[in-house]
Amino acid sequence: MATAAVCGTKRSSFFEDEISSIPLLKRIRCTSPPGIRPPPPPQKENPPPKNPVPASGEQWVDLLVKEMTSATSVDDAKSRAGRVLEMSQKVIGDQVTAEAAKSFETENYALKERAEALCEENGVLKRAVVIQHEMLKEGEEKERELKQYKGMVEHFQEKARMLEANNYALSVHLNQALQGNSLGGRWNPDVY
Repeated sequence: MATAAVCGTKRSSFFEDEISSIPLLKRIRCTSPPGIRPPPPPQKENPPPKNPVPASGEQWVDLLVKEMTSATSVDDAKSRAGRVLEMSQKVIGDQVTAEAAKSFETENYALKERAEALCEENGVLKRAVVIQHEMLKEGEEKERELKQYKGMVEHFQEKARMLEANNYALSVHLNQALQGNSLGGRWNPDVY
């Protein structure tokens, strides 16, 4: 690597660092022909205010007035005012974003809680529907059994009426037979 630096075919990063560390004006002065003047040094832009971010409108006004009084020219005043305005826009944007994020987070949390409550209520309602359905089925079964029992009761009542009628007819026949037997004399012991 040392031979390359001596021969001039390849530069080392050491020399590049050394050259880049020399101020621009000095390099131009040392390397330019004698009749050419170097360009004026670029004006340093005023750095944005390093004070803490103003919190109130009055502090913003104070910052703007301070920057305007520190300006050396109209262009400098314009650039300073632009930086202050950009900074205020950024601060306002950050505040709005933070408030929106907080609001979104709060709303999201509330919606999650509501969704959980609705899921729980939905589960309760589903269980209630299942219980109601089972009770309805049981009620239908009992109603069917009741109709069946009513039909059986009507059938037995009809049978009882028929048996009562038969019993009455038999008792009438028996009475007639007994009366006829007492008149006729002899009663057969095998017939009751």
